[in-house]
Amino acid sequence: MTRLLRFRRFFASRFTLHEGGMAAVEFSLILPILVLLWLGGVEVTQGLSMDRRLNNLCSSIGDLVSRTKTITKANINQIFDIAPGAIYPYDTTSLEMRVSAVNVDDAQNATVGWSRANSGTTAYTPGDSVNSIVPATLRVAGTQIIMAEVNYTYKPAVGYVITGDIDLSDRLFFVPRLVDSIPCSDC
Repeated sequence: MTRLLRFRRFFASRFTLHEGGMAAVEFSLILPILVLLWLGGVEVTQGLSMDRRLNNLCSSIGDLVSRTKTITKANINQIFDIAPGAIYPYDTTSLEMRVSAVNVDDAQNATVGWSRANSGTTAYTPGDSVNSIVPATLRVAGTQIIMAEVNYTYKPAVGYVITGDIDLSDRLFFVPRLVDSIPCSDC
């Protein structure tokens, strides 16, 4: 028995009293968690940055259209051309943009007056009802509303395996500023 006690004392004194590698073990256990937190923070920041850029783009499209007296397809295409600069450095291949004039009749029914979209999106058909899209509080009888919409599929660089693609979208409404309604001659 004494040999067994001596061995235990030797083993205990030799390995349990030395704390030199304890910090390295603790660091190796916490490192994966810290890396995941850092990468998650980077992805969330980039996603929020892209969402903010989309909001600014949508606001710019609607604001530029609402400041005109008349508009054409070519004018709208020129407005859509601001997109690469507005969302730089992100890719524009999955960016969809649409701007529409919504006419509100005396019964407060909203219908599409004209609509134009970039190549990745379908424009609304003139005369279609958009009561489900335009909030009732914005449907003032006898007015026109400019509706700007953007959609983007955000692909996280690191978190793609976990979350997949994230669809970001924005829709904003504007009132024509210089005239009561903005006609589009060739939309």
